Amino acid sequence: MSENVNIYFKCKGRMYTLMMKTSGENITLSMLVGRICTKLGLDESKVKLQLRYNAVLLGSTEEIYICDDEDVGVYISSGENNRRYVLYVEVITPPELPEQLSRVEVINKSSAGKNYEDEMRDNAAIVLCECEEQGTEPKEAIVEVDDTQDAEIGSQDESMDIHDDRGDEYVEPPPVVEAGQFKKEWEDGIGLNLFQEFPSRAALQEVVDKGAFANSFGYVIKKSDKERYLLTCAKESCAWRIRASNIQNTSIYSIRKYNKMHTCTRISKSKTRMRKRKGTPELVAALLHDTFPGQMETPVPKVIMELVQTKLGGKISYSTALRGKRQAICDLKGSAEDSYKDINCYLYMLKKVNEGTITYLKLDEEDKFQYLFIALGASIEGFQVMRKVIIVDATHLKNGYGGVLVFASAQDPNRHHYIIAIGVLDGENDASWGWFFEKLLTVVPDTPELVFMSDRNSSLIKGIRNVYFAAHHGYCIWHLSQNVKGHATNVNRDVVAWRFMELSRVYTMAEFEREYRIFKLRYPSAANYLEDTTVKEKWARCCFRGQRYNLDTSNCVESLNSVFLNARKYSLIPMLDAIMSKISVWFNEHRKEAASGSNENKLVPLVENYLHDLWVEAEKLKVTELNTFQLEYNVRGSEGKEYFVNLLLKTCSCKVFDIQKYPCVHALAGFIAFESDTTRTRSMEIHELVSKYYWAEMWALAYYRTIYLVPDKSQWDIPDEIKALKVLPLPRKKKKGRTKVLRLPSTGERRPKRQRTQNKRRPRQSLQWLLFGNHSI
Repeated sequence: MSENVNIYFKCKGRMYTLMMKTSGENITLSMLVGRICTKLGLDESKVKLQLRYNAVLLGSTEEIYICDDEDVGVYISSGENNRRYVLYVEVITPPELPEQLSRVEVINKSSAGKNYEDEMRDNAAIVLCECEEQGTEPKEAIVEVDDTQDAEIGSQDESMDIHDDRGDEYVEPPPVVEAGQFKKEWEDGIGLNLFQEFPSRAALQEVVDKGAFANSFGYVIKKSDKERYLLTCAKESCAWRIRASNIQNTSIYSIRKYNKMHTCTRISKSKTRMRKRKGTPELVAALLHDTFPGQMETPVPKVIMELVQTKLGGKISYSTALRGKRQAICDLKGSAEDSYKDINCYLYMLKKVNEGTITYLKLDEEDKFQYLFIALGASIEGFQVMRKVIIVDATHLKNGYGGVLVFASAQDPNRHHYIIAIGVLDGENDASWGWFFEKLLTVVPDTPELVFMSDRNSSLIKGIRNVYFAAHHGYCIWHLSQNVKGHATNVNRDVVAWRFMELSRVYTMAEFEREYRIFKLRYPSAANYLEDTTVKEKWARCCFRGQRYNLDTSNCVESLNSVFLNARKYSLIPMLDAIMSKISVWFNEHRKEAASGSNENKLVPLVENYLHDLWVEAEKLKVTELNTFQLEYNVRGSEGKEYFVNLLLKTCSCKVFDIQKYPCVHALAGFIAFESDTTRTRSMEIHELVSKYYWAEMWALAYYRTIYLVPDKSQWDIPDEIKALKVLPLPRKKKKGRTKVLRLPSTGERRPKRQRTQNKRRPRQSLQWLLFGNHSI
């Protein structure tokens, strides 16, 4: 939307008016000068206009000069009630320009502050002009120093007789510059105080470096030892200095002398100057601490580069931003080297605050970290009332040292995560998996009731087989489905994966054989892969020899990998702190949830809601099931509940009750028929038909203990023999290129589509012109 701007200007004693249209754009100096020259009939290329005005309403006694676009904007927006000050225009032609005036320009004539450093030549110097008049601010000037200037000025003074009554022949002499007259002290902007203390010498240097970067001045480290730390300005004549002393027997440095005023010439923040300034990772980390205090998650390096340029006025590289981002995390949680050094102390405190916790740490021949195993006492005790199914999986660490993070997790009856053990290994190999399961055996004993679920990693399978002889092992059907669909041809592979998972979840053997024959006819190549690499007892629900309830995938642990995605980037102790904190939160939430139910609810909410939804459908089947259950139970009514449950299991042909361990619709109909029989001699409640692992009472026992976090390092009470134990960090793995954030997709997973650029697919062209020429039909 256009807006008219009226401007009144005076030139050579005459008043003129201008009306300019903004059209949504700001009026620039070139636009204003061009319109004035057109109004006066002047050639813009042959004259120079000097524009000034007097802001009387602001109480200013000096004229304000307009030198750039910013000054024009200030002038346009000045005045009251849309009344602007009169603009005075002075026309100067090149022959009339005094030679000394072209060499001396006053910076403070610009009301908005023009940056003249880009217009300075190599032999120019910055000086400050002190004014003796009261109420007048000192003016800063740029004076060009020329080798022949003094000689020229001296000859002119001798040859000229200066008189005030000579009119046009009068030439004003150049300003006289005296030594020591052009100085003005300025503050460094750091804001330190005497006797202010810093935890280390590096912390003090970080604060000074940040202030120097933001205020464009350099400093020199004159003294740096165990007792003193002395900093001075980069210019020797400047009085700015900082002197800090070390407090005895500590790493703390205290400010003893501090002169915050610079007596040197202040260099303006020009583009050329700032390009020479180089940021450091420590400077980036300090900026992130100020902008995002206490936060582990900070923006990506590209955003950090823009943040440094906006707030500090400098440019940094992508790698510097990335290193600064990592340095900020280390400042909050400690470095990786410190984590390995203090791991024994951390494990001691973890066992001290959580009774019954079991930890193992293994080092190599050079006392370097190799394996770690942790099982919390609350989880060990709570697993005794859980379903005996453990899901095991590993995920890679992103802390620069390699290795994998291992979870051995169960699922509570309400289908929540229940982490039993945590491991940190150097990789997924036979030795590491064997060591992990040997330590897990001390926590979870080997019984025929125990079932392990995992993917088909060969070292993992070998570790379970060599340690747990009586336990059963099943394959994750989701991982297996991704491999199966990769071997299907000429079909929709996602449909093949879905059909396989439906096949593996069939409850009865007869239905499985029928569906498996159809699967082999439709997808022969996928079926051949299944038969060549697996056995049905490892993935088919109806063929599995153990009791795995509803668990047929490793999704429980896969979701844990996503929960601790950011924690896997931390060093060892901060990562363990994040995991323990999340487990503690889960324990508190589920303990509260288990205690919030009424005494009438004997089952966990999941099973309670499931039976409630089936009750209506079971009511319809009650009449058909009544005769069978009533007749059999009256014959052997003296055998009680066990006989009745076995009778339901034998009668239910769907096998859902047999596998899931809570009633299906047929068993529920039989229970309703039994309850409606008036001739029965014994009553029964519905929760007696459900496995004890689904009872609300057992669910509450799993979470009755509280998991406590390791306190701050300042509160640790560690014996001397634990402190004496040394653990060396692993060598950092160097990788070329940028750090990968997303993992590579595994076999059978859908890869992200890559956008085509130059090699775009073109429509097929006819080749008839090769045979018949361009005039072919």
